[in-house]
Amino acid sequence: MKIKTFLLLLFTFTMLGIGGAWAQNDEYYRPDSLRTKKPVEYQPAERKAIPAPQEAPSEFSLRAPIDRVRLGGSFGLSFGTVTNINLSPMAGYELTEKLVGGVGGTIMYFKSRYYNISTAYYGGRGFLMYAIAPMVNLIGEYEAMNVEGSYQKRQWLGSPMFGASYTQPLGGRFTKGVHLTILYNFNYNNQIDQYSGQNLSPYSSPFVFRVTFL
Repeated sequence: MKIKTFLLLLFTFTMLGIGGAWAQNDEYYRPDSLRTKKPVEYQPAERKAIPAPQEAPSEFSLRAPIDRVRLGGSFGLSFGTVTNINLSPMAGYELTEKLVGGVGGTIMYFKSRYYNISTAYYGGRGFLMYAIAPMVNLIGEYEAMNVEGSYQKRQWLGSPMFGASYTQPLGGRFTKGVHLTILYNFNYNNQIDQYSGQNLSPYSSPFVFRVTFL
């Protein structure tokens, strides 16, 4: 009887041990929920582009086209052996803050006591004026003049010139300043009359002095 009771108890504990082992195996092989869960990816916040600061428009860019127009002219006087009186109306346009381009017409009275000549010249010119300093400009110009030579024959003289001017502001709407100008005529020595040998230039030297309002 005792043997049967011992075998029954041994069989019961054995079955309980086997059931516990199977339970542990099921727990061991159960998928880990933490392993299968995808990690949360970090999404950086979008950076909004900061617009670059805009430069304030310049005073020149705000001007109306009519306010860039310049009107005026130049005149010259020379007395002595050679009398030279010239008047030249001019019109210009401000291409940039520092550069002005324009044209002008010229009429001139010329008299030479030495050659006993009294005549009128006429023509025109184109020019560019660039400000290298608030009151100083460089000037390039081409002037074409119709002059009278020997036997009262008229011909055209072309004069490329370059020089500078000192400017005194006037503050007018169309006439911004008065310019004291000196130019050098690079073609002066080639403007010789083929018959008389005299220089046909209306100027008494390669240097041309003007007072210009523009």
